[in-house]
Amino acid sequence: MSRTKIAFLIAVPLAAGAAVAARRRSRPGAPDNRRHVVTVFRPLAEVESTQLPGSLSEIAGDVRISLSAAPGGRGTEIAVRIPDGSAVTTGEVRRALRETRSLLEAGDVLLPSGPATTVPTLFNRPLQAATSNGREGGLL
Repeated sequence: MSRTKIAFLIAVPLAAGAAVAARRRSRPGAPDNRRHVVTVFRPLAEVESTQLPGSLSEIAGDVRISLSAAPGGRGTEIAVRIPDGSAVTTGEVRRALRETRSLLEAGDVLLPSGPATTVPTLFNRPLQAATSNGREGGLL
């Protein structure tokens, strides 16, 4: 058996397993009481003195937001917890934190400006399934 076939036999089940695990983690409608935290490379005093920019300020009335100094003097930690009964979803909180961090550090939110450059194929379908909700539930 060639190396390519062996690699294919190993890679496909791993990719499918990752897609299934990602889908299980993001159960729609399930209550999420976790804290969502992002570290911004700005001093705590600077972040406290200004109003939080972006979509985090839009959902601020529906969530609990706390600011604290990051360990080792590495900026500010912005933590958000969704209270029970809130209409805000986990995806909205994660998107708001990502946009807020980008606005505080770079002054702008970078977004894709055009269509994807990839063509859907059978081989990249597991990757598409795993990254379909990347804007909401992806890495911060």
